[in-house]
Amino acid sequence: MATRSPKPSKPSSKSPAKSSKASKPKVTVRSTVKKSAPEATSIGDALEVQSVANKQQISPTQNVTETVNGSDLRMDQRNDRVALVFLGVFIAALFFVLGASFGNSQGNSLVDGAIDELVANSTADVDRGTLERAAIEGALKASGDGWANYFPTTTLESLNNLTANVLTGIGVSIREVRSGAIEIAGIQDDTPAFRNGLQVGDQLIQINGTDVQGASLTTVAALIRGDLGKEVVIQVNRNGSSKVFSLLTERIDVKSVDASQITSDIAYLSINTFASGTSSEFFAAFKSLNSSKGVVIDLRDNPGGLIEEAVSIAELFIGRGVIVSYRANGEEKVFSASNPNPSRVPVVLMINKRTTSAAEILAGAFQDRNRGVVIGEKSFGKGSVQEFMTLKDGSKLELTVALYLTPSGRTIEGVGIVPDLRVSNSEIKVKALQILGGLAQLGSKN
Repeated sequence: MATRSPKPSKPSSKSPAKSSKASKPKVTVRSTVKKSAPEATSIGDALEVQSVANKQQISPTQNVTETVNGSDLRMDQRNDRVALVFLGVFIAALFFVLGASFGNSQGNSLVDGAIDELVANSTADVDRGTLERAAIEGALKASGDGWANYFPTTTLESLNNLTANVLTGIGVSIREVRSGAIEIAGIQDDTPAFRNGLQVGDQLIQINGTDVQGASLTTVAALIRGDLGKEVVIQVNRNGSSKVFSLLTERIDVKSVDASQITSDIAYLSINTFASGTSSEFFAAFKSLNSSKGVVIDLRDNPGGLIEEAVSIAELFIGRGVIVSYRANGEEKVFSASNPNPSRVPVVLMINKRTTSAAEILAGAFQDRNRGVVIGEKSFGKGSVQEFMTLKDGSKLELTVALYLTPSGRTIEGVGIVPDLRVSNSEIKVKALQILGGLAQLGSKN
């Protein structure tokens, strides 16, 4: 997901109960923008300078003495006036014709003309708005931007709900994969999706009879959310076989962090998504646990979310310096941490092939800054920046404008984060504890 939300408020510093954990003072994620130097002279300036130079080169009209009689002079002047009148009429007519042609070419594009013909001549009742939306979505797909989306005004509320903490739904998070399919990225415990057997990785085919193959994220989200108690019938593709589920929507309190004491002195924190307030939820859970020997941060199946939330969590442990950056439209934006008293406990991060976007950025920052050990599978590889452009009717386009770079300058898009140690899912927690045990012994010797 893109950086599309205001920066989150951060928790005020509180002294932790245990000396092994440093408090997180009130810090601000600093992002700096460096603009490229403008060109010395624009094309317009160059033309203006040339025009002035040309004018300066023109000499005043010289007086030429001619021997003519008065009658001939008057006749020549009359002929000149007649010629000028005819020339003026000709130029005016020419500009009128060219102007009309230019106006038509600008105001009635090929796409507009095609839609006009469809609306006027189709035997079916065709809605112009539907055709315009289809044209825009078709153009986005043809552009080759796999993450581009179009959000009509009717779906903007659903767009805002993608990072909300409370909503009505079935308890799933969804994401778009490179093929364009929408799949389930996460399932929250004790929700309709969890109780009815939906699984992470299920690809959505139909929702209440509507084909959603190739649909946008917000369109799918709107279909599975709605009034309390609404029936949602979902058809999914699971490893090549079709399955149908019937569920009732409930009020879902989105929980983005699950925390537990994995051993008496090692904390376990699983980040399900990066929604508004995730960093505050993470910090509160971290303070409540004993992590004197280390912390395990589980980013498996995390679909990403708000980049500011990931940066806020990173600065709890990294403290200062670059977390992630990107360059777009000649400007460099850098997200930096600024925490004078970060936690020093050992960290292991767990990732898998469905660790995406902001979750990959967090893992990459820990890896590049030598602040944690990343284990598991290579991540998904979605590290691009999307920005919103508002159209004249209030609808929005989401377009890819840049690629995220880790602190060392690595690209995530299409590459992913390669773990420091490849570990199967069945052994990953045991391996995490072994690594933390070794790091704790190494720390005690130092």
